[in-house]
Amino acid sequence: MVDRSYLPFQSAREYQDTGMQKWMGFFLSEHTTALSDDNNHISYLSELSVETKLLLLSQLYSNQLPSCIVVLENKKKVTVIGTIQHLSQDYILVKTKESQITVSLEQILSIRLDEEVLDESA
Repeated sequence: MVDRSYLPFQSAREYQDTGMQKWMGFFLSEHTTALSDDNNHISYLSELSVETKLLLLSQLYSNQLPSCIVVLENKKKVTVIGTIQHLSQDYILVKTKESQITVSLEQILSIRLDEEVLDESA
């Protein structure tokens, strides 16, 4: 409790400060904005090492399985869906429904099986 007995006005002496409560609306909106910024953040880093990429890609290539590969192209994530036609230590060649796309291993962010194509064939 703050001693305000020295103040000349009774209303000022009896004022009860709400403390941090008066700032809660400000903090809540700032917190919500920060959380939404985190959700919109795009990571351009791949968690896969080159060795792991080559292992996964070689399994997809040897079994000719449909793959879904997320690549970084012009600072945007692009999903390439198709089968791997060629595999080297530097790049892969992916055959999609429309064309063939050459992708550098450095561009690859994630690799997974394309479950939609697998579900249709079953």
